[in-house]
Parts: sequence; structure tokens; C-alpha cells
Amino acid sequence: MTNDPTPTPITEADQAYYNQLDEDVTAGRVPTIGHGTSRDGSRISDTELDAILRGRPGLGQSHATGRGRSPRRQVRLPEHTDAALTAYIEKHGTTASAVIRDAVEAYLATA
Repeated sequence: MTNDPTPTPITEADQAYYNQLDEDVTAGRVPTIGHGTSRDGSRISDTELDAILRGRPGLGQSHATGRGRSPRRQVRLPEHTDAALTAYIEKHGTTASAVIRDAVEAYLATA
């Protein structure tokens, strides 16, 4: 691993990709992936844009099964619990999966 501060030059193919992506985002053809932090309108770097478009890595990439996907569990919730969960995820800009995952981890940590 080098600590070379010199940026790698962008290739013509990369530039074409980012130009097209810029057009697609501006035209609204790229769906919103999630809710991020608000920005001041300044430009973001290519690295930040790649991270945004890449999204959250699968749990299995670095742990869980180690095969690129994580085990899946399905639960049934009472209507009042589901309504409370829906209200929570809308208020906090998160997903049901993230809330349930955090809740199970917190519960098991105290068990």
C-alpha cells in the first residue's frame, strides 16, 4: 500500500461514466437510495458519489456468512407494533431491517 498523495488520473471512460451519471442524476433518472446528511450545495467528490451510489455493504461481505449475503429471518408483528415501527422508520429515515437488526442485537447483548 502506498501513501502517494498524487491523485490517479481519470480515464476517458471514467469521465464519460461520470458525465452520464451527472446527467441522469440531474434529470431525476437515478432513484433516491436513502436519506443522507444535508449538504450546503457544494460539490461532492467522485469518491463520495461512488460511496453514495454503492450504498450500504451487504452484511456478508466482511462477516456474517462470509459468502456475500447474510442469513435472513422473517417475523410477524402485531398491527400496533408494525404501525409503531412504520412511524419510527419514517421519523428517523431508516429501514425496518436496520431497526429490527439493532433491536435484536441489543436484546441479545443483555440476554
